[in-house]
Amino acid sequence: MVDAVTIVNAGFKLSIDKIKNFEVRSDDIFLLTFQKSGTTWMKEILPLVMNGGDIDAITGTPRDVLIPHIEFQLSVDEDPVMREVQKQFLVPDGFQLDQLVSPRMLGSHLRSEFLPRDIDEKRVKVIYVARNPKDVAISSYYFCKGALSSRIETNEPVKAKAYQDFSEFLPEFFEIKARTHKVHYDGTKWHEHVLPWWERRHDRNVLFLKYEDMIRDLKACVRQIAEFLDVHLTDGAVDKISDHCSFQSMKNNQMALKSNFCTNVLGVKAEEGSPFVRIGGVGGWKNTFTVAQNETFDEIYQEWIKGSDLEMTFEL
Repeated sequence: MVDAVTIVNAGFKLSIDKIKNFEVRSDDIFLLTFQKSGTTWMKEILPLVMNGGDIDAITGTPRDVLIPHIEFQLSVDEDPVMREVQKQFLVPDGFQLDQLVSPRMLGSHLRSEFLPRDIDEKRVKVIYVARNPKDVAISSYYFCKGALSSRIETNEPVKAKAYQDFSEFLPEFFEIKARTHKVHYDGTKWHEHVLPWWERRHDRNVLFLKYEDMIRDLKACVRQIAEFLDVHLTDGAVDKISDHCSFQSMKNNQMALKSNFCTNVLGVKAEEGSPFVRIGGVGGWKNTFTVAQNETFDEIYQEWIKGSDLEMTFEL
């Protein structure tokens, strides 16, 4: 049972009461994702859609300032570890969500029941991105190995133990046990996060996107996002955004790679091992899963989606 007041994981303390009572504006735009499902990618795409493809307008601005995660920002005052994380993400001291000019773009990895109540009450626009859980598992594994097995030099360092191999990680991904809480910090399994938003995909204020569709045809998804947000984009702007947000471009984008975090916390060069922009494909799980692991995953996945008409793409 997750504490209704505070979630404590990976050294983070998230005040759920404060988050649920956060005052939402009617024109806010929420980017919601399960962890390792294209969040960094969307933090690059969404601001460009909103400003008509003006890349210069976002150059030099930390992506966690353009689209701050509400659970992180609302925990800074109470949590020294979160304060240090935000610092390494280049979020300036004194940064406040209520100082952002409307329309604000806000992000979160929290499941729906922990989000601000005003999201439903004010019917603000929500963009939800889902990724197939096999690739999520692989990306989560490498994130744990890279980012969260390192220590942040504060009075309360992140406490995370590196996994020896994927076979040690996978059972905990299924069950959301102690160490995988370092990624799934509210104790939510993939289907518990994704399916409620899939069921709401026809709501006028919800756009449900699949990561795999973005890989398959990014331009079409950029147009879909723009239409949802009532933003007119020229064909040239769509091309510009899509080219800038290709994964080859993303792997050369120091802001997207979170180079400061990688250098100061992980002790690695972001371009050689950033956990935030790693491969960006579909079907990478096939390079790691054994036959037995894949069979086990398929059995559990079928239980997860039983009764749902959601169909995910596991390879292209």
